[in-house]
Amino acid sequence: MSRSYSAKILLFGEHTVLRGGRGLAVPYDKLSLRWAKGTPDERLLAFADYLKVAISPELLDAGALEDQLLADWRLEGNIPVGYGLGSSGAVCAAIWSRFATSRGFGLRGEALRDVLARMEQHFHGSSSGTDPLICYLNQPVSLGGGQPPKPVELPEGWNKRFFLVDTGIERKASDYIQKFTQRYDEEPSFKAATDAGWLEPANRCIEALLNNDQDALTTNWRTISQFQLRELPGFIPTSFHERWASKGYLLKICGAGGGGVLLGYALERGVTERALGKVFWL
Repeated sequence: MSRSYSAKILLFGEHTVLRGGRGLAVPYDKLSLRWAKGTPDERLLAFADYLKVAISPELLDAGALEDQLLADWRLEGNIPVGYGLGSSGAVCAAIWSRFATSRGFGLRGEALRDVLARMEQHFHGSSSGTDPLICYLNQPVSLGGGQPPKPVELPEGWNKRFFLVDTGIERKASDYIQKFTQRYDEEPSFKAATDAGWLEPANRCIEALLNNDQDALTTNWRTISQFQLRELPGFIPTSFHERWASKGYLLKICGAGGGGVLLGYALERGVTERALGKVFWL
């Protein structure tokens, strides 16, 4: 029960990975959950009741989970809720790693993501299973593009230019997922613009990061950033509109949009900190 379960950051692929694009997600161990003794958590007890019905007992021992919760075990940590950082995914990962059966532990790839998705549906109504998978594996994972999720190795020092900005705004991810999906599915011009200005550049960003090609990463990140401000201004907090474009850094939404954190790439670290104030370097 001593292991911690990290938050996750979807570096590339928010929204577009569900439309055939690629995604790349990494664990973020500066925010995490762990099992601890404390007062009973009614939310986890309700989750245990859900798991008894949603997940086969051949895969997950929800009864043992309930016994532990009634013995005053709970999950504690510092992952904020409503920020797109995988708080519910970490909960699912913590429960799966502790209470999965031997058959459950044998699941891999799409089968594992499927059962984790069914677990996380309790919190969101629908889930791809991506967040709990990254939290459970605790390593970078490549997603989508017609391939099953798989762990990947990133170049040493890949994260030295990456940072997070806290918008201070909690949002409901499903609202922004619905807004994006409706436009993408109903407006052919928006779909074409998204594919050219977001989906394809995101695919190229992933390749650039894996190959340690900073020039290509910068060029394609800038394309995504410009597209998001132009086509989806409502997904970006208004206080960041004037600070979105800079010669010293690049910004993009991180997760569904609407608040939570923004993901940044610093071209000049000093300019970044002067313009944005406190940022969180990965």
